[in-house]
Amino acid sequence: MKQMIKRFNGNVNVGSFNIVQKLANLGYWEFDHIRREASWSNQMFEIYGMKSDFSMTIEQFFEFVHPEDRQRVNEQFHLAIESKKESVSEYRIVRQGGEVRYVVENITFIRNAENEILLTIGMIQDVTDNKKIQHRLTLEEQLYKSIFENNPDAVFSLDAQGRFLSCNSVLEQVFGYTKEEIINDSFHKFVDAAALDKTIQYFEQTVKTLNPQNYDTTGITRTGQTVEFNVTNIPIIINKKLIGVYGIAKDITQQKMIEQSLTETELKYRSIVEQSIVGIFVAQKNNFVYSNDQLNKMFGYDSLIGMDIIQTIHPSDREAVVNQLTKLQEGHSLSNFCHRAIKQDGTIIHCEVHYNQVSNMGEQAIVGVVLDVTDRSKAEELNQYLAYHDYLTEMPNRRMFEDQLDKQLRVSEYFKQRLAIMLIDVDRFKYVNDTLGHPIGDELLKQIAFRLMSNLRDGQTVFRLGGDEFAIIIADVKQQNEIKDMAATIIRLINEQFLIEGYELNVTASIGISQSPGDGSSVEQLMKNANAALYHAKSRGSNQSQCYSASLNVQSFKLFSLSNDLRKAQERGELFLHYMPRVHSQTMEIVGVEALLRWNHPDWGLVAPSEFIPIAEETGLIVSIGEWVLREACIQHKRWQSLGLPSVTLSVNFSVQQLLQQNILHTIDQIIEETGISQDRLEIEITESSFISNENAVTELLLELKKRKIKVSLDDFGTGYSSLYLLKRLALDTIKIDRSFIEELMTDRRNKSIIECIIQLAGELGMQVVAEGVETKEQFNYLREQRCDEIQGYYFSRPVEPDSIVQLLSRRSCKEPALFMPSKEVLVNRRKSFRIDLKHCLLAEMTITMFKGSSVKLGSTEVFVRNIGPGGLRFMVGVKLPVNSDILLMFKTKILNQMYVLFGFIVWYNELGKDIYEYGVQFQLKEKQQDELVNTLNFLAIKQRDGMLPQTQVYVGDPILRIKELKKHN
Repeated sequence: MKQMIKRFNGNVNVGSFNIVQKLANLGYWEFDHIRREASWSNQMFEIYGMKSDFSMTIEQFFEFVHPEDRQRVNEQFHLAIESKKESVSEYRIVRQGGEVRYVVENITFIRNAENEILLTIGMIQDVTDNKKIQHRLTLEEQLYKSIFENNPDAVFSLDAQGRFLSCNSVLEQVFGYTKEEIINDSFHKFVDAAALDKTIQYFEQTVKTLNPQNYDTTGITRTGQTVEFNVTNIPIIINKKLIGVYGIAKDITQQKMIEQSLTETELKYRSIVEQSIVGIFVAQKNNFVYSNDQLNKMFGYDSLIGMDIIQTIHPSDREAVVNQLTKLQEGHSLSNFCHRAIKQDGTIIHCEVHYNQVSNMGEQAIVGVVLDVTDRSKAEELNQYLAYHDYLTEMPNRRMFEDQLDKQLRVSEYFKQRLAIMLIDVDRFKYVNDTLGHPIGDELLKQIAFRLMSNLRDGQTVFRLGGDEFAIIIADVKQQNEIKDMAATIIRLINEQFLIEGYELNVTASIGISQSPGDGSSVEQLMKNANAALYHAKSRGSNQSQCYSASLNVQSFKLFSLSNDLRKAQERGELFLHYMPRVHSQTMEIVGVEALLRWNHPDWGLVAPSEFIPIAEETGLIVSIGEWVLREACIQHKRWQSLGLPSVTLSVNFSVQQLLQQNILHTIDQIIEETGISQDRLEIEITESSFISNENAVTELLLELKKRKIKVSLDDFGTGYSSLYLLKRLALDTIKIDRSFIEELMTDRRNKSIIECIIQLAGELGMQVVAEGVETKEQFNYLREQRCDEIQGYYFSRPVEPDSIVQLLSRRSCKEPALFMPSKEVLVNRRKSFRIDLKHCLLAEMTITMFKGSSVKLGSTEVFVRNIGPGGLRFMVGVKLPVNSDILLMFKTKILNQMYVLFGFIVWYNELGKDIYEYGVQFQLKEKQQDELVNTLNFLAIKQRDGMLPQTQVYVGDPILRIKELKKHN
């Protein structure tokens, strides 16, 4: 219920009452509980900023209270009413105009005999001004205290007799006394005896004259150390009477030391200048007015003073020097300005001069510091040459090649000419380095470089890009035959025998060619395409040249991509290991596992080792990768041991390059120590090719491994060139029969004879025999009968992940074969529309047209289509391709006398045999194309049923055998 708030009209003298309230800024209010009426004094309206009576409820009254204080004031008010006790509270109110005021409210009560409240009386005083004054005083007090306490200098006050009244913490820290020890003590105690009289004199001067004094003095600390101070004394005057002296003492000890040092430095200056190893001069009005002995000696004069400075500068450089010095302003300098100078005898020297414009005796002058850099200039010229030339062959290097190619491309574009680049790579050069040593390899490179440079046309240059790679730029190509003839000449030159330190070396080279503008118009694009063509040439057997646009197919494009990505595969975590069990032929127990490297490429999926291991060997990455494989496999072996599994032999493959590393034994020992694997549980697999030209080194290494109880096995036995004598000499533990003998074991009697001989020979030499590639029960039974020690192959298990090995070792034996053979996926018709199963495979040309969103231009690869429908097709090829919708394939084939070009991506794959794959493709066709294909395929089905496929490209025969033939040919 709203009540009218009336102006208070008590019985007291209203005028006097109002005056008192106004003076005290005190408002009075009361509430009559019987009449339910509230009254305010005039000052209440003033405090709340109101001009007239108004109505409001008690709840509305609290709306004048600041929101942050409202709940507290409301609760305190109602608590006072309930308890009938007086209360005092301070809070903020908000006037109607938004102004915030601070008030103090006192509430009391008048009660009757029954203790009932008759009247509630309140007095509100506006204390805003007091608050402001109090706040300002607090700030000033804090400011003074901050200045006093936080001053970086010592601050203190003294009485008129020189006794300390106060001091800040800095004074305590400087002198080492506490504040209690300083207060009421005389300042005489803190002044060094030698400076005391002067200090007393300045203090007394302040007291007598009532003027501030500033002076330097020396203090003495508790420990007896002296400190230099600059002191300011300020008289403290209150009511025109001196009551003391403020003091500020700044520590100038460091400044005094610097001043002393500067004085000493100035005394040394002339000596330093006169004896300097650089020339120093001062010139005014173009003449030398000072020159030190070094400058005189540098220019070959007794003295340069009085000479024109221009006479010492080379005529060709004088204009440049004058232009620079004319621009020089006072206070500025010209640093490291190089020009030539002429000595008195006419000799030319190279100088580096630091010029500085100064004022000397009121006139402009130039101070110069001169350094003879003649020798350095010659070295820079040599460095410039080396920056663009190869140190070994003195050929222009990659940097020069890229610069020249960029310029030639601009010229060719301007004149509308064709340009070609050749990348020349010496085949298997690392093999020469690894087997015969780097000195032989370096000499071979120099002789190759000489042959190339000696057989070029005028204006052509050979560049060494690095390692065994060279390049040639062919400008203004008129005929394609020019390039082919030149490539053939280079291959013939390199094929000619080299004679180096008694070695007759026969090497070959592969050449990759790209042309502008067809294969690119930038350095990067031409290099990329030439590299791709180079890998194509190598994939086709090396010792040949390949042009990018004409010859690059899917397999060579893949190898090129892999070669670029392999370097980063390890750091990206794309490499991993699978493990293949080795089973004892008689007990069926798992006695060992072989660690096999795998690569999960982000674009190509799982890459076969046969594709990337040769790349790793060619690039030298096999060393770091091989070390990673050994360490990772040993760590995994230790994990199996920690699970309480049977301890089996861990077999790790080593490449020739790893074996020939100088620190290979240290690396093996370090990994064994780090991982904790038992040495007698580790077996290193090597191949017969390791011994070619490395017999002594490898033999010594095997003996060292034998001392460490590390086993050694000879992999792929029977496919290399090892003699029986060598086999007898080597410290081998195991021989592994190559899978090529096992494949035709049951059909070729000769293979059986060879295997029987190997098993008998190994037994005589005390070696274990492992048969690789066992896939059938018949093969296993035969080998078991022949007492072959261990079996390894798909018959028992494919290579599997570490967890699967845990399951196998937990069983301890392989009584059931093919425990971990991945189940063959049942191929069903995945397409929504019909498909035609072809009696004879349809021949098609396949290529990649889009790779990760970018168009690519490749040659084609022959594939065999097994069935086809309007939604896709199924084909076979000898190339591993990924299930990746970012790789768009194009198929070109002839069906019923009509040529079709079909686009799609792979949605599934199946491995039919070693490096032979089957893929399912989903077409990406427009509706019109799909309708046309449906009509053709319906007609094709009818023709096939009738036994005729006119004007259609088909292959009559076994496509798998054809794929194997093609792979051998390539």
